[in-house]
Order: sequence, then C-alpha cells, then structure tokens
Amino acid sequence: MFNQESIKPLLFVVGIMAFAFIVVSFVLWNKLNVFKKENSRLKRNYQELEKKSAVVDDEVLRYKLNPHLFKNALNAIQSHAYQSYYALDKLSNVLDYILYESSTQYVRLREEVEFTKSLIEINRLKTSPLFNLHVKNKVDTTDPLYENGLIAPLITINPIENAFKHANLHREDAFISIVFDLVDGWFQLSVSNSVDDGTQSENEKGGLGNPTFSKRLKRIYGEDFDYNESVGNGIYSTSLAIKLREPYG
Repeated sequence: MFNQESIKPLLFVVGIMAFAFIVVSFVLWNKLNVFKKENSRLKRNYQELEKKSAVVDDEVLRYKLNPHLFKNALNAIQSHAYQSYYALDKLSNVLDYILYESSTQYVRLREEVEFTKSLIEINRLKTSPLFNLHVKNKVDTTDPLYENGLIAPLITINPIENAFKHANLHREDAFISIVFDLVDGWFQLSVSNSVDDGTQSENEKGGLGNPTFSKRLKRIYGEDFDYNESVGNGIYSTSLAIKLREPYG
C-alpha cells in the first residue's frame, strides 16, 4: 500500500505534466488562431488579386483581339524584312561584280550600268524615304553599244560615292541627281548634289580619291574622255563622258 509520503512526489510530477499540457495546449490554440487569421487574410488578398487579374485579363484580351495591332506589327515586320532582303540582294550584285566581273580590263556597258544602279540603291539606305534622290537612265537599251560597247569597270564609283558623301542629307532642300546617257558612242554620267556653303573648297572637289580617279581616266582613255567639276549656289556638279571601246573581235 502507498502511504501519503510516497504519493506526494508522484502527484507533483503529475501536476507539472498537467500544467505543461495546459501551457502547450494554450500555445497551440493561440498559434491556430493566428494561422486562421493569416489564412483568412491571404484568402481575401487572393480574392482581390483575382478580381484585379480579371480586369487586366479583359484589357489584355481586348488588345489581343484588336486586328489593327496585328496588322501594324505585320506591316512593320514586312517592311524591315523587305528592306533587308532588297539591300542584301543589291549588295550581292555589287560584290559579284567587284569580285568576278571587274577583274578584266573592260566590261560591257550594261554590266557597269547595272552595277552602278545597285550601288545607288545601297547608298539610298542612308537617306530618308522623303529625300530627293533623282535617278534617270536615258540610255537607249536597244543601242548595240549598250550590250557590246566596252568600258573600264568601276569607273562610275567616284562621282556617285562623292555625291552621297558630301551632300547634306538632312537639309530640307537637299538632293542628289544622277543621270546616265549614251550619245554617239559616248557614255555620259552627270551627278549633282546640294552642299552647304563653304564646305568644299577648290582643293576638296571630288573628295580624297579624286586625284587617283583623274589619273586612272587619263591612263585608260588618254584623250577619249571628258571630266568636269563645278561648285556654285550650293550645288556641286560633276560630268563624265567616256568614249566606249569597240567590242573585241
């Protein structure tokens, strides 16, 4: 039988365990309440976000279904794609001519003219769509010399490159004019462009490559060419006339 003295320690331990159980239960109950409140708050926030998301989704859907948005995007992509394709096509023509066709002493006039037109189109990319670039080919393509007349390759580069180099492309009244012609066996190239007053002195006419260009003309053609430059009233002009060589054989 247990006496009173032996039961006291047991009762003390039981009391401590009961107190600890009550404390733990209170802490857990309190945490459960905090969790419920936090869960309720998160639920309310989620519902608010769902409402806001629904409004945003409606706006997004409205733009998704807007046909003008699609059309504008497609037009922009198409424009850049076409411009890139067009430029690469012209660049390919220029590179082929420089690498393969121009390795001979003379080329056919048609080949030089086609090369020059491609070169102009590549330079056109530097300008605004509204820029006044006037190109006129007055050459009679039925003239036998157009297919068979011979000309030194790359002879048209200097006047055209100088026009794009020295023209003020951003001025409101700026322009470049390029005209090809074939008259009595002479190929003629006329190039003019607007320049700012005082930007070109007599020593700067034609750019840095002009002395070399003049020497090349004299070495190849002797007296069978005519080349003139002039600057006045804000316009820089060059005119080149070359007597075509007769076809071989």
